[in-house]
Amino acid sequence: MAAPVETPSVEVLQVTLNKSSLGESCIKTLADIKNQLRDLETQVVALNTPTNPMSLGNTGLLSLDPSPDKLPLYYQLLDCYTWTEKVHTYSTMMHSLLGSNNLKRTHIALSLSAKRRQFKVQYNHNVSQQQVDTVIQSINLMFQDMTLNVSRPFGNNAVIQVTLGRVLRAVVTFKGLLIEWVVVRAYNEPLLDEDGKVDLYTPSQYKVFQKVTDNANAAMLNFCSPGFSDLSVRSFFTWLHSFASLFTDVCKRCGNHLHNHMPPTWREFRTLDPFHEECKP
Repeated sequence: MAAPVETPSVEVLQVTLNKSSLGESCIKTLADIKNQLRDLETQVVALNTPTNPMSLGNTGLLSLDPSPDKLPLYYQLLDCYTWTEKVHTYSTMMHSLLGSNNLKRTHIALSLSAKRRQFKVQYNHNVSQQQVDTVIQSINLMFQDMTLNVSRPFGNNAVIQVTLGRVLRAVVTFKGLLIEWVVVRAYNEPLLDEDGKVDLYTPSQYKVFQKVTDNANAAMLNFCSPGFSDLSVRSFFTWLHSFASLFTDVCKRCGNHLHNHMPPTWREFRTLDPFHEECKP
């Protein structure tokens, strides 16, 4: 007697059908991808080769750097350009909005005379010669051991030749009532050049007075006050007069006359206390 034949169940048939349909869909998808790749290759081959290389400007030089950390610079540069374009767009929009809404600090209507009112501004670099001479003469009367001689070899601007006792000489160049340049030399060094003109720029041959020249120019900038030019000039010459005891003063910090073979060449701006360059506060 023959054995009965087992018939597949319904669930087994469904799994088999699902597998066959899944395989067919995969085969169809792969065939579509293959066709699309073939079309892409055909289109790429059909592209025309550019006759001239694309101009990237200076950014093209970034690709010449073989360093790996420099490779993303070009993309960062593109992001920067994008950000700049956005800023330009936003600023244009804000300009149009602010232009249509005039902002005023006050709602009080000013009269026509008030609008046309002009305030007189004093320019201390353009003053009369008499005003400069008056200030210099008043400073001459302040100190008995310091003489100031005024000359004008280059027009209206004054050049002051200073003699401080038997210690030093200086040339102070003015622009109106503003001090522009200071050169300090030893007492035995001339203030005039070979042609008999005032020497404005030749430094001293001694290191001590070269340091004093540097400090004098620093003091010139410290005392400069365009609103109180008379006071600033008097303050500077008062500071310069404190060097009358250059070689006899002791340093306020170390208490020595010499440090590195140099006397105290610095004077504190407020108290005029002497300090060495290495000891100054």
